[in-house]
Parts: sequence; C-alpha cells; structure tokens
Amino acid sequence: MNISVNNKTLSDVLVLPIDGLSANAQEIIREVSEVYQCSRDIVLAAMFSAVGVAVGKKIRISDNKYFNYPCLWACAVAPSGSNKSTPVRFILQPLKDRDANEYKAYREELKGFKDSKDEHKERPIFRQLLLSDSPPEARNQVLSTSHNGILLYRDEIKGFLDDIGRYNKSGEVSQLLSVFDSDNIVINRKSDDTLLVEEPFMGVLGTIQPDVLADTFGSDLLMNNGFNQRWLFVYPDENPSAMYSEKSISKEVREAWSSYINALLDADFKAGGCDTVYIIDEAKRLYIEYYNELQVKKQSTDDSYMCAVYSKLQIIVERWALITHLLGDNTGMSRILPKEMEYSIRCMDYFERCAEKVYMKLSESKKKPEAKPMGNEEMIARVYYANNPKSQRVFADALGVSQPYIAKCLKRYSRLSSYQLSDCENADI
Repeated sequence: MNISVNNKTLSDVLVLPIDGLSANAQEIIREVSEVYQCSRDIVLAAMFSAVGVAVGKKIRISDNKYFNYPCLWACAVAPSGSNKSTPVRFILQPLKDRDANEYKAYREELKGFKDSKDEHKERPIFRQLLLSDSPPEARNQVLSTSHNGILLYRDEIKGFLDDIGRYNKSGEVSQLLSVFDSDNIVINRKSDDTLLVEEPFMGVLGTIQPDVLADTFGSDLLMNNGFNQRWLFVYPDENPSAMYSEKSISKEVREAWSSYINALLDADFKAGGCDTVYIIDEAKRLYIEYYNELQVKKQSTDDSYMCAVYSKLQIIVERWALITHLLGDNTGMSRILPKEMEYSIRCMDYFERCAEKVYMKLSESKKKPEAKPMGNEEMIARVYYANNPKSQRVFADALGVSQPYIAKCLKRYSRLSSYQLSDCENADI
C-alpha cells in the first residue's frame, strides 16, 4: 500500500530512485549495493559525484538564464559499521587509477625538467582529480592548475570541516561558498604572487555518522550562511546489515564502470557541439513548475534554514539533471529530456527530506541543556547570603564545617550576594 504525500508516494520521498538512469548504470548501482550490502542511495550519490568531476568544466547546463557546472557537495549519513566507505572507494577507483597514471607521467617529466639546462622550460604540473587532506593554500594551488576540476574526498567529512579555520582564521567559509558557485576567487599571499582561480570547480564527497552531525555541521556559522544548505545529504532511513558474503564485484561491472569514467575523462564535448546542454520545451516547463513550488514553500514558512535549502535545490536540480543526462541513454543530445528533469525533481524531493532530517538533528543540539544539580558549595553560599548570619565562624559551627571552607564558598559564588531564598527553599533547608 502506498501512502500519498502531496501527490507523491512515501517511497518516492524516502528512497533515492535510479529508474531515470541507463540500464547499465542501474546494474552497476545494484551490484555494488548487493555485494557490499550497503544502502543503494550511498552508491548513487558517489556515482553522481564521480561523474561530475570526470566531466568537470568540459560541459555545463543552461536554463537560458544561468549556467551551471555539474559540481556537487554530497555527504552520506549512516551509523558506524553500515559499510558506507567501501562502496564509495569502489566508485572512485577509476579516478584514483587516472591520478596514479598522471603522477607517474608527471614524475618522468619532472626528472626531464631537472636534468634540462633550458632556462625557459616550464616546470611540469601534476593535475590531479582527487584531493583529500590538505590546507586551504594547497587546495587553492591545485584548483588554480586544474583545467577541469577536482573532487575533495574525505571518508570522514568531519575532518574536512574541523580543519576549516585551522590554518587561516579569516574568510575560508566564504571562499568555499564561492567555489561551490564557481565564482572567481582571488588569493593574496604574503610570500608569493596573487593567485586568481577562474571559475573554480571543486566537488566534495564524504561520509559521517549521525551522532556527530551536530558537532560537525551544527555551528551557527555553517547553519546560517548557506553552507549547510549547499550539501546533498544522503540519509537512509534503514541500513542493511552487512552479513559475511563471498560475493565480489564482477569483472564485467568493474570494466564497464572504469571504461565509462575514462571515456568521460577523455571526452571532448566542445568538439562534438555538446559542451552546453539546455533546459527547453517540456523539460523547462517541469523545471519552472518545480522552481515555483519551492518559491511557495519559502513563502509559507518562517524557517530561514529550510528557506535556504529550497533556494539551493532550485540550482542543484539543474546540476543533477545534467549528470542524469550523462548517465542516461541520450548523451549525444544538447538538451535535457523531460524524463530526465522529472527524475531529477524526484531526487530533489528525497534530498529535501534528508535535509529536514539533518536539520532536526542540528536543532536538537541547540535545545537548552538540563539544569545541573546544585553543588554543596553553591548551596552553602546561597543560604549564607540569604540569611546574613552573625559571622562566618558561627555559620561554620552550625554546619559542622571549617570557617575557611565557608570563606571559599562565598568567594567562589560572590555573585549570589544579593540572593533571597524562596518560601519553598526555606522549608527545604
């Protein structure tokens, strides 16, 4: 039985669909999910992140008003032991292999450069695809030399967010927001020339445990400046138990996935006349309808956090539609098909629900903590100041403690000197 919620079934909202993708893509997702006994949603999010960086700035999507590159920030939320890391590593393996090959070539070029006596020869550059643990300065350097884009992957995304502000106290969050929007960033460095990064592309992918969400994403800064709302949280309601299994990923699936990613890395979309994919006709009508639905939601709530989520979904749905297009059966076309837009909108419904779940977790951490029981020293200070006894010595003798102990209590809680006992407290004492 399906329960209808705003004309959508409950399963549509709670499960990230895969039916809008090609049969090959669906088969890869199913096999990876079954072999590693993990949530299918996590595999799909990793797949979209990998495809996004594989094409990077070689292709973009346009609604005839704005352009967007397929840059995503995705975070899988699942308990420890739910096997969320292994499937992500499998999906990213072709990118790791390409980096390894590029690094080998770079080392050979570097050796030739050092052996050369040509003063005009330029030092070779290692143009990597994946980035993990690095300070902002190194990250910006990689961005400046990347023609296409990079994917920052941290198995535990908490490490990435904990590092924000660790190396440079000013402006790092604002800079990251600009990177997400592909706005040019300028880095002024003391020991080197000013660095301009034009249209930066940096996807982010990682995992996190529900219990540390509040410590990681719960600061006022990240909740209120649009940072959190740029993330696509994959937060499955259920995570399958990972029982022991001898099953492994088939050779056919490994080769198919590797071949697909390498084909995207080598593709020249501009030469094929498909470096821009447009949202037009029926797909545009669906997009406008979804856009306006989000506008109505924004107007009907006074919750600024969720309003920002709705605003970002208006943008992210285009990026998701472009990657859907690449993972479909019509990649040679320069327009988004209606079924691709419809599928992407259904995926945004899932991410909206996940954003609500994350927001609830973060809001719980903001509730006022329970009052701690009053300690003996505070109690003694309150009673002393409220009753104003003849002397500390008399008061100490009455309680059976030393006068120096009374003096210590009064000094520690001197702020209570004007305290008055209530009738209830007098009766208790």
